[in-house]
Amino acid sequence: MEAPIREMRLTMRVLRYWRDIAGKRPFPRVTDLDARELGEDWQNCLLIKLRSPLERSFLSYIGSGLVVPGGPTEGTALAECPPETILARATSYVSRVLAQRVPVSMGGSAAQQSGVVLYRSILAPLSEDGRTIDTVLGAANYREVQFTEEEHPV
Repeated sequence: MEAPIREMRLTMRVLRYWRDIAGKRPFPRVTDLDARELGEDWQNCLLIKLRSPLERSFLSYIGSGLVVPGGPTEGTALAECPPETILARATSYVSRVLAQRVPVSMGGSAAQQSGVVLYRSILAPLSEDGRTIDTVLGAANYREVQFTEEEHPV
């Protein structure tokens, strides 16, 4: 028997994991998360601890693949993330996740120290009591975009 084909997109792997740990519940708990089960994907994950008002919510975990020198660190409020960065873009739609009460995936462009990047991200709700979303699991990956002056004149 052949091994199953590994999904190429991080966002789809994290979504599958979220569904697996949720089981028949509407939301998994943060305590259901196991970094070992996510393997290398955990380095591109983040956790957002929700507060009211939403701008007070903060990054309670940032995987090493999303950390940039001088950038947001664990404990940084979402409102304090520089607006063009991958972390700000990847977390900018938390309110949509709260309103829809389902995982939401987005993509686009952002700025990193290396320049412009294209990214894909997913945010998925977590709940300790099964009703109130109190934490959000996120994941994002990106690739640099190389522009030449001929393609995009200044």
